[in-house]
Amino acid sequence: MAKSQPSFSLEAGLDPNGNHPNQVLIKLSDTVTKQVFFSYYVPADQVTKAADSENPMGLLLQSKA
Repeated sequence: MAKSQPSFSLEAGLDPNGNHPNQVLIKLSDTVTKQVFFSYYVPADQVTKAADSENPMGLLLQSKA
């Protein structure tokens, strides 16, 4: 049985236009349909806190829930 590839992508990156200083763009999308479920900016310090936590994805999503 072949392994299936994950169909979701969580991306983080800087604002390409510079309109959101000191914030990181978080985007969750479907890799098959290319549908973007959400895209928003979080403070950079929130990303570093999430990286040090046991549930980094949950912490990032919780900040905007």
